[in-house]
Amino acid sequence: MADPYQGRSHLYTQPKDGEYTSELSVAYGGVIDMTDTPLELAFDTAGLPRD
Repeated sequence: MADPYQGRSHLYTQPKDGEYTSELSVAYGGVIDMTDTPLELAFDTAGLPRD
């Protein structure tokens, strides 16, 4: 989830019983590392828009 008001991106993983058990929060400009997930990618947040 990208939050343009706060300038942060949130990645929720490891769902269990209808809840996510892990959250990663990264300020815009950082990289969300998902290389250890089935997606196997890293997402650069530097280009995300801000309000």
